[in-house]
Amino acid sequence: MLSINGTIAYTICMHPLSVFPSLLTYELLAPMLLRVAVAVYILFVAWIKYKTPQKILATIFAVLGLLLFVGLYTQVAALLAIIFLCWDLFQNIKKHGVTLEQKMIFTFVIVILISLLFTGPGFLAFDLPL
Repeated sequence: MLSINGTIAYTICMHPLSVFPSLLTYELLAPMLLRVAVAVYILFVAWIKYKTPQKILATIFAVLGLLLFVGLYTQVAALLAIIFLCWDLFQNIKKHGVTLEQKMIFTFVIVILISLLFTGPGFLAFDLPL
């Protein structure tokens, strides 16, 4: 309550209701789960690329996947992963096309990488906050 000139005014507090408010104490867990999931996907892409003549691209994906997995230089690795995944997608579209499912997975991975770019690595990472 707030008193202005002898009158009582109620202040409206912006407290969003949450079904499980105790889970909000683990807010760094979500970026970690997203980071690890995308890292596993990128490592899988690296493994597939390693079976083809694209060994350099496979090595780049493997390094980026490992950096994301351990949470080291996460924002730089996310930005580079976005660039190399986009380049790889355009190369696949030119060569033999991609299915709708591949486009959707690519979109989800890019959105997760963009969110990691802004939120940081989350819990259990070697990145130090600035």
